[in-house]
Amino acid sequence: MTFTETKTISLDSVIEYNKVERTLVDDLNKLRDFSKKLKLIKSVELIDEVLKRIGERAFSIAIVGEFKRGKSTFINALLGKEILPSDILPCSATLNRVTYGVTPSVKIVFKNGEETQVPIDKLSDYVTKLTPESETTAESIKEAVVSYPIPYCQNNIEVIDTPGLNDDQNMTEVTLSVLPQVDAAIMVILAQSPFSEFERDLLENKLLTNDLGRVIFVVNIWDNYTPEQADRVLQSIRSRIQKYVFARAEEQYGIDSEQYKLYRQKIGEPKVFGLYIKQALEAKQKGDDATLTKSGFREFETALEKFLTQERGVILLQVPANRVIASAKEILSTISIQESALLMKHEEFQVAYQKSVDEIAAIRERQTKELKLIDGAAANVKILVRPLIYELPTKLIKAVEEAIDSTKIEPKELGNKKSLAKKLGAQVSKALQRTSDKLSDEIQSKIQEGIDQEVERLKDFAQSVDQALTNIQMEFDGIEGSPDRKRNGAGEAISAALSTFTGFGGIWAGYRVAGFKGALVGAGASVGTFFLAGIIAGAVGLTAAALWPVVIATGLLSILTGGELAKLVFSGDRVANFRKDYKEKVIQGIKDRINNENLAQKIDQQIADPFEMLKHTLRQEVEAFLDNTQKTLYELNDKRGRNEAMNEAEHQELNHIRTESEKILGNAQRLSDQLVQIMSV
Repeated sequence: MTFTETKTISLDSVIEYNKVERTLVDDLNKLRDFSKKLKLIKSVELIDEVLKRIGERAFSIAIVGEFKRGKSTFINALLGKEILPSDILPCSATLNRVTYGVTPSVKIVFKNGEETQVPIDKLSDYVTKLTPESETTAESIKEAVVSYPIPYCQNNIEVIDTPGLNDDQNMTEVTLSVLPQVDAAIMVILAQSPFSEFERDLLENKLLTNDLGRVIFVVNIWDNYTPEQADRVLQSIRSRIQKYVFARAEEQYGIDSEQYKLYRQKIGEPKVFGLYIKQALEAKQKGDDATLTKSGFREFETALEKFLTQERGVILLQVPANRVIASAKEILSTISIQESALLMKHEEFQVAYQKSVDEIAAIRERQTKELKLIDGAAANVKILVRPLIYELPTKLIKAVEEAIDSTKIEPKELGNKKSLAKKLGAQVSKALQRTSDKLSDEIQSKIQEGIDQEVERLKDFAQSVDQALTNIQMEFDGIEGSPDRKRNGAGEAISAALSTFTGFGGIWAGYRVAGFKGALVGAGASVGTFFLAGIIAGAVGLTAAALWPVVIATGLLSILTGGELAKLVFSGDRVANFRKDYKEKVIQGIKDRINNENLAQKIDQQIADPFEMLKHTLRQEVEAFLDNTQKTLYELNDKRGRNEAMNEAEHQELNHIRTESEKILGNAQRLSDQLVQIMSV
């Protein structure tokens, strides 16, 4: 498969995505062989790194929701076969990860790290709550990996069944812990009773605002619903989801802010599908396409694949496309230098050689300065966020006081103080979480601004590297510099690597069209959001089961859960006394936890981490070009010193490598342009 100017690639399905990815892998392997022949060792290492990431990658889909909502049945319908156990009782007690395998098998991964293989027909004995014995066994299990020859998973897709969200707290944490690892989360809702307390809590409190766009909602419709009834239910659910989502965004950003407007535009309409799940499973088992279409499942599967490949897959394809472009250009530049150098007179070569060595030394000297400037940028962000950290205790206490004061307490509730403490604890938990999330977002914004500024600033350095390597090539080609001179490609590759690191898309395409000053930087990814939210949560005793910026962030629980609050002794039987006593104990608990946590130091480390990653990426990309060029020059100098000439076979091999690399480069550049177009739609 090649990417021609006349044919536009399609990423509407996983199959089409895999075709594009396989073409990139084939091209990378060819370029790896060429780089190895030309002794471009650093390029070989970078290509190997990209190939390794591709080999380990799979699209992951997590199915979440309250128990008895039809999650396992939905997965079986997706897979087209009843593989996972389902029952009218709360069933799944562990994570069940379904992947492709030629032979059906189950690998049980225990929490202590041990693994064991079990027959697939014994799966329910390990991962369910159907018997006391299986429930006890499930408590020691981290996950069950189910391999099965299912065509759906053959396209590099894995499906993860999770325990019910409100079955018990441990199971909820198990469910939330897997969400950072997935590309999409499908929340299954029952049409007959949508938005229970737990489902509403998930939307209102447990998902960070920016992650809600990656959730697909599936409404499980019973077979006795008419199409008209189903449409009314779906419209109601869609409206309620939108209400919850935008209410949170309004609270976080402010209704008049640009961030709020951009968020509404980005999220748009919630992705809600009404499916007759049981009907769909039966249709798949019988091969009944008409019934499958009628169930709504066919339309859903198409939309799911498009979501994975166009919204997630396009970003994933950018990295190998960038590497193909960079490596191909480096190969062509190396061939040009080799051929020209061996034709030069001795004196001409020595002058060009010395100038080239000096160019490389100057770039390395400047790189050292640039790395120090990145350290300075990280230090500046630490200073900017310090006031936010100092304000945290005051903001948390205020949020707790407002939550307790606004919770209505009936005098009769004082008769069951454990229940009342649990009720207040839920409100305190929400208040703490929202305050912590907001602070995390504010700190993250400061980090992102710092990263954005550094990427923008480093474009000049990348251009200097590009110009230096172009000058080296011109020294040996004997060509005077001109505005129309083709760029070496180093600056483009460096910028692409940095922009990919920060989550930007299409910067290299902008560079090709209008040079460095025309390259647009775009919106950054949430570097470190999950770390910051977790640290702040930990400082006040919140439990972060899992936090990640790409898919879904977990909910944070109160520092004093209902159970812990129930153990406290409250004085007085009057509502006012109880409220006052409760408030004092919670506030003291917050103060004690914050005093015991070195929050500033921990956040400083999380600020430093993304900047260290930026330094690593810059150093890796720049050194690859410099080391390869310097090694080529040393070998050419040595070869000339031995009066060696290039033989006919070597000429032919270089011509072959050049022809193939030019073809691969052209294809990759067209692909890159098309990826940018898809992203901009």
